[in-house]
Amino acid sequence: MAILTKPSGAFSASLVYITLGTLIDIWMIVSLLFYPPETQWGHFLVIGFLVSGFAILVIGLFLGPIGRAARHAEMPPTEVTNAVTKTEQTAAANPPAVAAVNPMPQTAPTVVGGPTTAPIAVTPRRT
Repeated sequence: MAILTKPSGAFSASLVYITLGTLIDIWMIVSLLFYPPETQWGHFLVIGFLVSGFAILVIGLFLGPIGRAARHAEMPPTEVTNAVTKTEQTAAANPPAVAAVNPMPQTAPTVVGGPTTAPIAVTPRRT
């Protein structure tokens, strides 16, 4: 029943995206203000990270409402959920009978090809 009632992880993914995007943007703004890049390559990297952080933030902001709207489509109809719940309650109230099984007799394990303590004497056959 847990599979039928577990909502999607869109909320937690949205939270991660929003947090990550915000942190990237904050540190890139701090970098631009206090440690301005001296080369064009440095400007390229800082502005690139700033725009990437903003994009991740926007994705997280849109992912939350989309996940909330899709939750209704993911859940099964209430008729199915009620039927499954009744079936599980009936099965829990009436556990199946299990026949007792006789265990196999315990025997000592045999070692094949293991070390021996005494040599085996072989007597030749006479024909």
